[in-house]
Amino acid sequence: MVVRKRRKKNQLRGNRFMGKGNTKNRRGGGRRGGRGRAGSHKHKFPTYWMTFGIKQRLKPKTERGEVLTIEQFSRKLPQWLEEKKVAMQGKHVVVDGKAVGLKKLLSQGTISTAVQLKNIQLSEKAKQKIEQAGGTAAELN
Repeated sequence: MVVRKRRKKNQLRGNRFMGKGNTKNRRGGGRRGGRGRAGSHKHKFPTYWMTFGIKQRLKPKTERGEVLTIEQFSRKLPQWLEEKKVAMQGKHVVVDGKAVGLKKLLSQGTISTAVQLKNIQLSEKAKQKIEQAGGTAAELN
C-alpha cells in the first residue's frame, strides 16, 4: 500500500507558530538585530568597529562633457560661432571638444556643414557622416 504524505503546511496546522519558532521570529528585522548597519554602535559594534567614525567621500568624476547626436550638434553650431567657441577656417568649422564641453558625438541625424573635429570621440557611423559632409575628425588627445 502506498503511503500518502501530507504537505508540511497541513502537518503544521494547529501549531501556533507554524514551524517558525517564537512569534517574535516572524517579525521584520527583529531576530537579526535590525536591518543593514542598525546597531553598529551598540549590539553590532564588534562587527563594524574598524569603520566606525570614518567618513567616506565619493571620488569626483574626472571626465566631464556632453554626449550629443549629430542633429543636436548641428543645431548648436551657429550659437557656438556667435559665442566664438568654435572658429571658421576656410570652408571648415573647427570644433575643439574641450573648449565646447563635448565628449562624444553619436550618429543620429544629418549634417551639411564641413566640420573639423578635435578632442571628440565619435561613433563609427558619426565618423562616416562627417566625412561624407566634407569634414575631418582628428584623433583624441
